[in-house]
Amino acid sequence: MAPVQLESHQLVPAGSGPASAPAPPPPGTAATAASPGYRLSTLIDFLLHRTYAELTVLADLLPRKTDMERKIEIVQFASRTRQLFVRLLALVKWANNAGKVEKCAMISSVLDQQAILFVDTADRLASLARDALVHARLPSFAIPYAIDVLTTGSYPRLPTCIRDKIIPPDPITKIEKQTTLHQLNQILRHRLVTTDLPPQLANLTVANGRVKFRVEGEFEAILTVMGDDPDVPWRLLKLEILVEDKETGDGRALVHSMQINFIHQLVQSRLFADEKPLQDMYNCLHSFCLSLQLEVLHSQTLMLIRERWGDLVQVERYHAGKCLSLSVWNQQVVGRKTGTASLHKVTIKIDENDVSKPLQISHEPPLPACNSKLIERAMKIDHLSVEKLLIDSVHARAHQKLQELKAILKGYNANDNSFIETALPTLVIPILEPCGRSECLHIFVDLHSGMFQLMLYGLDQQTLDDIEKSVNDDMKRIITWLQQLKFWLGQQRCKQSIKHLPTVSSETLQLANYAAHPVGLLSNHKLFIKLTRLPQYYIVVEMFDVPSNPTQLEYKYYFLSVSYPEGDDNPATAVLLQQFKPNIEELVLDTKSRRQAKSGTKRKLSGDPCTTEPKKPKRSGEICAFNKVLAHIVAMCDTNMPFIGLRMELSSMEIPHQGLQVEGDGFSHAIRLLKIPPCKGTSEETQKALDRSLLDCTFRLQGRNNRTWVAELVFANCPLISTSSREQGPTRHVYLTYESQLSEPVGGRKVVEMFLNDWNSIARLYECVLEFARCLPEIPSHLNIFSEVRIYNYRKLILCYGTTKGSSISIQWNSAHQKFHISLGTVGPNSGCSNCHNTILHQLQEMFNKSPNVVQLLQVLYDTQAPLNAINKLPTVPMLGLTQRTNTAYQCFSILPQSPTHIRLAFRNMYCIDIYCQSRGVVAIRDGAYSLFDNSKIVEGFYPAPGLKTFLNMFVDSNQDARRRSVNEDDNPPSPIGGDMMDSLISQLQPQQQVVSICIFINAHIGNVS
Repeated sequence: MAPVQLESHQLVPAGSGPASAPAPPPPGTAATAASPGYRLSTLIDFLLHRTYAELTVLADLLPRKTDMERKIEIVQFASRTRQLFVRLLALVKWANNAGKVEKCAMISSVLDQQAILFVDTADRLASLARDALVHARLPSFAIPYAIDVLTTGSYPRLPTCIRDKIIPPDPITKIEKQTTLHQLNQILRHRLVTTDLPPQLANLTVANGRVKFRVEGEFEAILTVMGDDPDVPWRLLKLEILVEDKETGDGRALVHSMQINFIHQLVQSRLFADEKPLQDMYNCLHSFCLSLQLEVLHSQTLMLIRERWGDLVQVERYHAGKCLSLSVWNQQVVGRKTGTASLHKVTIKIDENDVSKPLQISHEPPLPACNSKLIERAMKIDHLSVEKLLIDSVHARAHQKLQELKAILKGYNANDNSFIETALPTLVIPILEPCGRSECLHIFVDLHSGMFQLMLYGLDQQTLDDIEKSVNDDMKRIITWLQQLKFWLGQQRCKQSIKHLPTVSSETLQLANYAAHPVGLLSNHKLFIKLTRLPQYYIVVEMFDVPSNPTQLEYKYYFLSVSYPEGDDNPATAVLLQQFKPNIEELVLDTKSRRQAKSGTKRKLSGDPCTTEPKKPKRSGEICAFNKVLAHIVAMCDTNMPFIGLRMELSSMEIPHQGLQVEGDGFSHAIRLLKIPPCKGTSEETQKALDRSLLDCTFRLQGRNNRTWVAELVFANCPLISTSSREQGPTRHVYLTYESQLSEPVGGRKVVEMFLNDWNSIARLYECVLEFARCLPEIPSHLNIFSEVRIYNYRKLILCYGTTKGSSISIQWNSAHQKFHISLGTVGPNSGCSNCHNTILHQLQEMFNKSPNVVQLLQVLYDTQAPLNAINKLPTVPMLGLTQRTNTAYQCFSILPQSPTHIRLAFRNMYCIDIYCQSRGVVAIRDGAYSLFDNSKIVEGFYPAPGLKTFLNMFVDSNQDARRRSVNEDDNPPSPIGGDMMDSLISQLQPQQQVVSICIFINAHIGNVS
């Protein structure tokens, strides 16, 4: 059995065991190649296929046999299969060591083969020596050759035929080569001079013994001659076709190398046989190149139709090698017209009468003689681009259409300034002069369809489409559209001129009395400009034609006031319509001239309300013209109308004033009041003193939105001297600010009412300040040390008091509540802390409103500051655990102010004492559990404090004890100090010691009770 090849590509013998090895080849014969083997995988595959085949056969045959036969067949099949796979298992186990056996077998085979070769070689050598070399002899020694080699070192006796066949001849020198080429150049020039040369081959170069003919865009040929005999024919060395397709060729050569070789052979045959070889060569190559160019143009046209132009260009006729006819601007294809459609053709053909000419271009109908450069470009095809040819053709025709349109404009307006741009066929029409580039109407001609296309910055696309359709149907309709666009552009200029101002513009305005009011008689071309800060006022701009100049407009300006009903849905009602002066433009320019003359500027003014046309538009949609008159009117109304409204309100309320005044070289306005009405509630003496101190009262507008009024009041002879550094001058400036709501007119009655309220506040406070100023020289010294005037700005009086002046009190009149308002605070190092008098703030305010006396207020502050500082240290926050109910929070101390000098202090809602703060630091204390009206009755909810009398007697002077005690007092008196004994107690006790004693008493007593 043949050896089996394993997966490792080793051959395993298929013998019975590893000891079996192939027998060595017999002697005298060459070793044969190793016997073929099988892969182990192939052997397994065979066994599986065989087993599967036997199972298939059994499945087909067993159903037709008896039960016993089927069992016998199955047992036999199982036995055979088991024996095969057992052998296979043995073979697989043996194959693990088969490689070593194989190597030994191969080594043994190689050694046997070498031994056979040695024996065979010895036998052949012995036979050769005995048979063939018996009579063999050595030749004579080659002495001459040896002498040559030994003496000269070379062997010169080889046959010459070897040199002639192998060694090439020596090349000619460089000088000989240059001489030969120079002579050959002379021969070529002589041949060219004596030969009939076509004029198209005039572009030639003679160099290096060759002549090169180059026809641009067609071919390049290099020729030479093989001798100086005139009859020697021309030899074509190289031929190159210069026809290129830069649009569709993708850089590849248009002619295959095999085609060039064929043409090369054809031209060479003509050079051998023809009488005029160069003429015939040119005709042959020129004819081929023209046909190739025509084919390139046809392929470009097909690609143009397929990719960009579509049906807008069509191939009317194409005859290979003769002509190509194209049609453009087919109106029927475009779909703009129906019926007989105009057709423009471009034909590219080869001249049959003179084939030496390049491709000829013809146009149908012929191109107009409008621009020689455009016609010259449209009649050439040297660029070999059909798209460029079509564009040049339609460019010339577009220029003709624009010239026709310009002639129509010239007939309408003799001073027409429109012009045509040739780079892109465009007619630029100034609509309203002076006109910037961005305001001109640009009319293009679509090079693909031949239709007019319009562009105007800012105009909606729907209107542009309507104009295009109308002009394409009839070019004379452009006049009507220009009239409409002129008014539209006038409105746009007005809108752009006031764009930076607070306005809202519209072409229409809904008015309830539009038909009956004069505003309904205005022309259709008008613009309503609403002043957003003054919504009841409008500026109306009316536009008219100028008969002498169709590209100009005349403007009229009106002032319109409206009134709005209470309902939001009802339209406004026109009230007043008044035209501005016709010479408003001169006034504007005159005002600006005066301002610039004052400021020293050298800016040049123009009488034209519009700026000159810029060279280039800065951006699309830019409006270059600026209506100075309208901008001035709007700005003037926006600035002055609030003052006019305020002046009318002042006049209606009979407040004398100087009217509208101009300030700051005409850049600001103001209204000065001559006298302010007297205030109610103030004395005549106070009013006269306030009028004498008031030097000036001026109203001005402030802020970007012109809705903020500032009233400046200038006072002199201030009755109080404050410690603020800002209030040390001889005059005081007071600024009152009033913000007008958007729903109210600026400068309305509400502003005057708010000012009068503030003036009333100033007068009320001024009356208190005057009284305080009179009392200042006479007040006690301790009050002078205790307090100081920090700020007095006529609207507010701020006093600082205390040992360190760390507490402050502010007094001002509240117009809304018609009473004085007091606020407390801290300053300096104590800022951020609470003022001790916040506890009795309400009582202080009520006291001051009943008796507005600043000295009295300071005395109360002085008497109550030290007791309140001690009282405010008591804890007033609810706490847990104060009673047997540990889960219930009880307030420890409750401070209940009764008046500025009377404070009731409750402890755990059980005990209560009344504290009376009196002058010179004296504090009177009584048991608050007893009624104020009947000392024998106890207030419900409170209990008398035990031991209070005994504790208070510890701080009473013994000299005054007999006088203070009462015979009928028991252990719990309502007050340890009687009213009749208070004066003697004040004289006996020092203020600071008494306050400290009372504070100690309160804390100690509360601690004992708790």
